[in-house]
Amino acid sequence: MTQDAPAGGRLHILELQTQFGVGGITRHVLSLRDWMRGRGHTVTLGGTPAAWAGPETEHDFLDLPTKFVSADGGGSLPMRLFQVARGAWVLRRWLKANRVDLIHAHESAPALVANLARMGTGIPLAVTYHGSEPERIAAFGGIASKADLVITPSHASASDLARIGGVPEDKLKVIGLGVSPAPDDSADEIAALRKELLGDGEVLVITVARLVHQKGVDILIDVVARLIRDHPGLRFVVAGDGPDEGRLKDLARTRGVNGHLRFLGRVNRPHLYLRASDLFLLTSRWEALPFTIVEAFQAGVPAVAAACSGVVELIDDQVGAVVPIGDVDATAEAVKRIVTDGELLNSMGQAALTKSRLDRFDPDWVHHQFEETYFTLAGRS
Repeated sequence: MTQDAPAGGRLHILELQTQFGVGGITRHVLSLRDWMRGRGHTVTLGGTPAAWAGPETEHDFLDLPTKFVSADGGGSLPMRLFQVARGAWVLRRWLKANRVDLIHAHESAPALVANLARMGTGIPLAVTYHGSEPERIAAFGGIASKADLVITPSHASASDLARIGGVPEDKLKVIGLGVSPAPDDSADEIAALRKELLGDGEVLVITVARLVHQKGVDILIDVVARLIRDHPGLRFVVAGDGPDEGRLKDLARTRGVNGHLRFLGRVNRPHLYLRASDLFLLTSRWEALPFTIVEAFQAGVPAVAAACSGVVELIDDQVGAVVPIGDVDATAEAVKRIVTDGELLNSMGQAALTKSRLDRFDPDWVHHQFEETYFTLAGRS
């Protein structure tokens, strides 16, 4: 049901993304869309359609070739530049026919297209940095600096953008990511899943991640190989799919960890799998502020994760451990220290559950910040 109009009136916001595939960025955009629409605002989605959004789900979806602008799109530089020009032309025509109060681009590819398309229109542009390889920060900063505002979910990422990306500090704003409350799961269902996943094991460690280079599942495989030599009762599961699935399964077989590590594919109820587990493990090479760590906290599960940007703002020694990126020995040692101490594991789980209830993770609180920011950008504050 639509709420009363906010004090600043109603806005029309164009939310642009590279591609609306499965993942945390899409979840963030769709959650923000739903909340803003609930407040009476008009939200149009634009970008390259994929599994979670497109013309089939949005009657006014703006189809743009943003996927093919990005470095991950697979095209040559001349082809990517052509797609920039084509995307900007399509978007500019759309902007002439549709009045919007602001554009919010998520990632650099849609920001590049939007900045060209809006030239001379006076339409403000915000761009969100959701994390990238360290070597791409400078390039992102060069694109983002041309926007009116650069948003990022972590203070560490904001510091990187200023220091490495050259983004002026007065253009930077840190706004967290709201994480929806965990749905209810029955104790019987949790117990049954735990029994199935553990098999003849004793402790269950879970990773929820896309099977892509960023998430470092190859590092995870090395951690498993290191741990099971002395702790054969450990069991590991990875929930998620992605383009590297075949390669990672082959690597797991080569490393001889198949009996201790299972790839579950994409799961529809991640909280259920988290609740069935003892520890959450994330071995990413880069992140901004991962949804999955907060979801683990919501399930009362402590976390061990690589020290990527905002990860260090989520995890302290009360709720888990932060380890150097790519450090197999340190990661294995942190996992062993926690899971072999039942009292520590339990106290960390309780602290994680308490931490998950902080305002900074409440979608309503976070989305109010986005709304206020949008009003300011649109000159309505």
